[in-house]
Amino acid sequence: MKKESLIGLMLLVVGFLLLAYQVYRFAAHESILDLASIQAAQEAQLRLPLTPLFGAVAMFAGVVLIVRDRDRAS
Repeated sequence: MKKESLIGLMLLVVGFLLLAYQVYRFAAHESILDLASIQAAQEAQLRLPLTPLFGAVAMFAGVVLIVRDRDRAS
């Protein structure tokens, strides 16, 4: 398996995951008060929406790399 085919396969997997999970959630910690021995922090749950377009483009690019690599091999 050549380098282009491997990259194409990785793009296919990433594209599929982007289509399957369209929202990436993470927690952000923010310090709101920091006096001598008193500390207060706030945790916020944030969402990063990922459009299906990113997944489709990644999958298309993966297919193009795999097909192009097969054409060069033959």
